[in-house]
Amino acid sequence: MGLSRHNSPMAQSLNIAITGAGIMGLSAAYALSQTGHKVTLYDPLMADGGFPADNASLMAGGMLAPYAEIEHMPAAFIEAGLEGIKIWQNITPEQIIQNGSLLIAHDEDRYILERFKQHLPPEKQTSAHTLEPQLSQKFTGSLYLKEEAHLDPAPTLSKLCEKLKALGCNFQSSTYSPHNKDYDHIIDCRGMGATQDDPDLRGVKGEILIVQNKEFSLSRPVRLMHPRYPLYIVPRADNIFMIGATNIESAGDGVSLRSGLELMSALYSLHPSFAEAQILEIKAGIRPAYPDNLPRITVKDNVISCNGLFRHGFLLAPVMAECVADYIENRHNKFIDLFWRDNNDPDHQRSEKELRSAA
Repeated sequence: MGLSRHNSPMAQSLNIAITGAGIMGLSAAYALSQTGHKVTLYDPLMADGGFPADNASLMAGGMLAPYAEIEHMPAAFIEAGLEGIKIWQNITPEQIIQNGSLLIAHDEDRYILERFKQHLPPEKQTSAHTLEPQLSQKFTGSLYLKEEAHLDPAPTLSKLCEKLKALGCNFQSSTYSPHNKDYDHIIDCRGMGATQDDPDLRGVKGEILIVQNKEFSLSRPVRLMHPRYPLYIVPRADNIFMIGATNIESAGDGVSLRSGLELMSALYSLHPSFAEAQILEIKAGIRPAYPDNLPRITVKDNVISCNGLFRHGFLLAPVMAECVADYIENRHNKFIDLFWRDNNDPDHQRSEKELRSAA
């Protein structure tokens, strides 16, 4: 990455608008406010006082899992994901739990786990099923990814909003069009709200189940590798667990009966105590994605668009935000070329040098 936002010298103060207060917009606001820019954050869903907007970011699992996501993004993004964990540790260290993550499989599905291991370097192929005692007898096959972490999205976003207020960020509960030219730079982080301007975006629905089970505990996220019902379960305070599994190619709202049953059946197969768990919430969120399922930063005039984070919002948004800040401040960032795309040819991944010469 470029110079840390915490250690970099004061840049020329610019007047910057950010439209969209999901994880990408808030991360961009933080990175830019750190060096003294005047930032105004717009989102019509944002409550008065800047509490996080009610959007897909609040329904995320909060897993910071670059290795576990290797089947959903190229290996080149692993280092960026690890950098994302470091950035979160600087922003909200009290919210980050870095106990790694555990991948498990039923005996008849061990082949899925073995196939996944082939994506990892040998030094990352560590078995440690005894880390979670309540699962160790039933699941003897495992893969422990010790560098991974997790967080609870709602309190993390609330803490981030508090820090932005302290930095002087201005919150506006209204819409701002990126086509206006009232600011030095406009950072477009609208997610699915940008579909009219970006026809390549599509909605991918993620359905989650939140339960409380006082007879069960976990110290880290667990992924159950299954041919039909892959499931991840993320522990939260007070024996509350967030369970997610589905990626549905749809921008429609609501949770289907079939998906709900699949989530609950997979959860019961994890541990029988979930038969008596209390269902607290079941809901769906729409995640913006591009055809390659990878996030993009594009620049046109004074508008910088950051979108398509798909499953990787909390993991990669802080890295993309620092890329944007470094670009505005004319600094090099070693991750910048992972995200830049050509507005006229999205399949062509532009280098930083190409981007600057065209801007």
